[in-house]
Amino acid sequence: MKLKSVITGIATFLVVSIVAFLAFNSGLPAAKALDTSGNGGDGGTIHLAAVGDSLTHGVGDTTHQGGYVPLIAQDMQVATNRKVATSNYGVTGDTARQIQKRVRTQKKLQTSVKNADIITMTVGGNDLMHLLQKNMLSINTKDVTKGINTFQKHLTSLISDVRALNPNAPIYVFGIYNPFYVYFPNITKMQTSVQRWNKQTQKTLATLNKVYYVDIDSVLSKGNGQKKASSAKKQKAVNNLIYGKDHFHPNNAGYEQMTTQLWDVMKTTEGKWNK
Repeated sequence: MKLKSVITGIATFLVVSIVAFLAFNSGLPAAKALDTSGNGGDGGTIHLAAVGDSLTHGVGDTTHQGGYVPLIAQDMQVATNRKVATSNYGVTGDTARQIQKRVRTQKKLQTSVKNADIITMTVGGNDLMHLLQKNMLSINTKDVTKGINTFQKHLTSLISDVRALNPNAPIYVFGIYNPFYVYFPNITKMQTSVQRWNKQTQKTLATLNKVYYVDIDSVLSKGNGQKKASSAKKQKAVNNLIYGKDHFHPNNAGYEQMTTQLWDVMKTTEGKWNK
């Protein structure tokens, strides 16, 4: 595949993604809070506050329930036999600074975070996309490094604001993924940028109290083992974990994979939230 055609292809994908962001931002209803009753046991209700971007909102989830949020609530209810209530504060297109602004100004969000036993967060994907768009798809190592460092400052500040509202609840922060990997596997700089971004995020989170990293790059970027574009001859490359209408967000199966990754981390830290 010639470099020019590859760049053109990625540019087309990014344009579609931007259009999708705008459409979903203005047209999608907010995800509803979930209350899973079950038997409830006698241990009271576990409160989960989900804060973030479109991955928290649940863009690509055709059930319109809020992506991974209702799925993780179900896992928690089954495992603990306790009632689980969730609040979803995901807004499509939000960067770290925009999420932080909502944390600082929205009273309902603040109340949910204050009362939460668990806080989940998706952040960073839009920050990286803005960086790539700004540089017209020229993935320059120096620019990526600067973007990574800037994001870490914004992420740390965001979590500090969340911690001011709730000093004790564990916070689970998702990494980012590369939605273009299957379609353009030869553009290794894109995947390298995502990996470097995630690696630094892990380091940042490791310095914070009760804040845990959730990897999704390893499952969402490559999909479920389908052929890559470079090895598919006449067969169109498809990532079967990515929403087919925008080729960017997870689909229902993708959100299930996100939930599995989150639940694996939550199980190892259950003593922090199941009290």
